[in-house]
Amino acid sequence: MLTEDDPVRIWAVLDEAALRRADREQLAHLAEMARTARVTLKMIPFSAGLHAGVTGGSFTILQFPDEADQDAVYVDTFAGELFVEEPEEVGRFHTAFRHLVGAALSPVDTLSLIANEATSA
Repeated sequence: MLTEDDPVRIWAVLDEAALRRADREQLAHLAEMARTARVTLKMIPFSAGLHAGVTGGSFTILQFPDEADQDAVYVDTFAGELFVEEPEEVGRFHTAFRHLVGAALSPVDTLSLIANEATSA
């Protein structure tokens, strides 16, 4: 999806724990994708402490090019997949995402952390 003629745009915030579980090949691929114009990657370091991603779990906000299509949220839980479409509920996920972005390192510092981890993996 990132290499098609009209690629998607991805803005991802990962917890440092995910980085620590990745192998060298995964880290290299992550860094390569994060260097493209279509991917923004930010890492929340352990030093940030407890954050919305820890308490609320992972989620994906889906936004569409057609403004008539409302945002939706995909949540993968132990109980199954959940799609959230109610605007008020989707708004809560947007707020959580803004908090995660604020707690995360910059994209440049994130790539530096990935490079350091890749050399020690």
